[in-house]
Amino acid sequence: MADITEDVVADFRRVLKAFTDGDLWPTEIITQQLIEADCWTAGLMWGKFKLDDDHNFKKRGMYFLAAHFLVSYYGAEGAKDQTAIKPDARLNVAGKSVGDESTEYRITAMESTADDFLSTTIYGVMFVTLRRRASALPMAV
Repeated sequence: MADITEDVVADFRRVLKAFTDGDLWPTEIITQQLIEADCWTAGLMWGKFKLDDDHNFKKRGMYFLAAHFLVSYYGAEGAKDQTAIKPDARLNVAGKSVGDESTEYRITAMESTADDFLSTTIYGVMFVTLRRRASALPMAV
């Protein structure tokens, strides 16, 4: 497990420029989501977290997943109001309108229903891509 320090949060902000504004994205909120992402990427297939290596597989997975959580929970507007978490579950839904008739339907899942919410942001899609690669990598013991 990674120790989520101020240096890790600063590096997250450096790598993912959308989260540089400390007023919109408070350090406490980023830290919470990095801790959650660290738990999700705790398996051996992710390897060890290395702060000073931008190619580090675990670091990239953690950062993309934390960014996905941040945007999914708070929206692109940021987490200035830390109590304003969006309560709705998000799945891939599309709609179609013809005249005054409209319908919504679920798009075929990129992942199982349990993980489909990961496909609702570019950060989540990047995480899923890395997770697929991680599970396909051979392990040396």
